[in-house]
Amino acid sequence: MTKSVTETLAEWVVGTDYADVPQIGAERVKERFIDSIGVAFAGMSVSTGQIMAKWVKAQGARGDCTVLGTDFKTSASYATLANATSGHALEFDDIAVGSGHFANPMTAATLALGEKLGLSGKEVILGWMVGYEIIHQTAKTTADPRGNTLLNRGWFNQGFLPAIGVAAAASRMMKLDIMQTRMAMGHAASTMAGMLKNRGSDTKGFVAGNAAMHGIMAAELISLGFTANEDIMDGEIGVGRLLGLESGDPQKMLDGLGGWTMAAVGSSLRLHACCGASHWSQDALQKIVRARPVKFDEIEEIEVGIPAFLMPMMPYSDPQTGLEAKYSLEYDLATIALDGRAGLHQYSDAAVQRPEARELIRRVAIHPHNEGMSSRVVLKLKNGESFEETVTKTHGNVADPLSMEEIRGKFHECTEALLPPARREQLIGLCERLDRVDNVRELADALSVAEPVA
Repeated sequence: MTKSVTETLAEWVVGTDYADVPQIGAERVKERFIDSIGVAFAGMSVSTGQIMAKWVKAQGARGDCTVLGTDFKTSASYATLANATSGHALEFDDIAVGSGHFANPMTAATLALGEKLGLSGKEVILGWMVGYEIIHQTAKTTADPRGNTLLNRGWFNQGFLPAIGVAAAASRMMKLDIMQTRMAMGHAASTMAGMLKNRGSDTKGFVAGNAAMHGIMAAELISLGFTANEDIMDGEIGVGRLLGLESGDPQKMLDGLGGWTMAAVGSSLRLHACCGASHWSQDALQKIVRARPVKFDEIEEIEVGIPAFLMPMMPYSDPQTGLEAKYSLEYDLATIALDGRAGLHQYSDAAVQRPEARELIRRVAIHPHNEGMSSRVVLKLKNGESFEETVTKTHGNVADPLSMEEIRGKFHECTEALLPPARREQLIGLCERLDRVDNVRELADALSVAEPVA
């Protein structure tokens, strides 16, 4: 009898071993631990993370898992909810090849479960890599010549794919058997949800936390005897068909299975704290103003050409808040022109309301095109001078990766509100040697904060 896709995936999950993980994959996981923990601290320093942590604490859930940036512990599922929500709160986490932000939920979930179980760093890395691989394989059913089938219909893939990926990671870390792993993915599939229309609000971050939480919950429930469909990926009403619509074929999930996606293609780490759709344009303008610094009153117009299909990702042409500005190409370029960068502090409500920013937003002229992945930016000055630059690859992707100095600098920027310098360096060091950490509780304990930095 032919094995189902779900069974084949579960067999692979259960049969993996740390020795199978390519070294470059482990190194990239360690970098993404630094990045994901950093952006989660940033999210916990603003209302999104703080409100979620307050809600989690009010539930009174007991447990051994750290809610970072706070002084309390809770269950693995609730810690994952809080940490992954804060990690996507400020649109500063990684970007997967083909769209999605999956390092943050994988880091939050595997760290919480690793803390609960007292696992080694290697076991956490293996769980992370396994979960990320299942996310990538599942996402193949959403690939379509017209774009991502989920995003095209207004669904947010961040709330769909990580639920199953985290369930697979948790199954491996908890040493569930093949049937239990099949049902863990089956249970997680019924929790998939998320809408793009919530961009610019706290709920966009929640989508990431909700998916990761339910992945943990799925594995834990199945381990207690809960049941779910054991072939959830397969058939006319299975995950493959539903996510891919007319082109949905669950067999696509097996193409290249075990290729260790994070090792093979990596993901992009951001220096711009906003939607990745604007990064080509921001990189181009940044190159211009670094070569020829300009003052606000010199600028006549910023002309930008950008792939047309990216425009729906940035619906706020006149943003009023920092969260809305993260999805505004006009503001993304205005802040590069004003500050030379678009980091964490450029997306506060106050920064968006600067008179200079409000004026520059109106001086951005956008020209959508269908000429491939590139952005041409022309900076026109009032004296008649103009400068132009075209970018085809964004800084931070595997073709032009961030340096370790940049990764460290971003971590310090993201954590400065809650952690003193010595603690920041301790956390970076623990992440850099994660594969040599005997018990990840050492890392988790360093995430607690009794009193934020004044």
